[in-house]
Amino acid sequence: MLTLNSDEQVWLEQYRSVLDERYPDLVRDIIVFGSKARGDARNDSDLDILLVIKEGDWRLKDQLAGIGDHLAIGSDCVPSIIVLTDEEKEKKMERQSSFLETVDKEGISIR
Repeated sequence: MLTLNSDEQVWLEQYRSVLDERYPDLVRDIIVFGSKARGDARNDSDLDILLVIKEGDWRLKDQLAGIGDHLAIGSDCVPSIIVLTDEEKEKKMERQSSFLETVDKEGISIR
């Protein structure tokens, strides 16, 4: 049950659009998780995002998160973006990461 305010809906659409435009073959998935995905968000809740990309180093990951932060300036959207490569996600899954178990259980893909 995805509960987003209007600024968050606009931000999410803009973020997805910018990523598709600038990095058309990079993004595997954009997943909303946490209180917004569970439907129990409060007014001060952030928007938890897991961005899964095919590959990239820390510079690219930082750049992708920075795009999201920049798009949120002046809005009522507070994104918290975690960027993982396919390889990093796979390794975390092999280690039975509680973070990824939670994302798998409650996350909503908007890709």
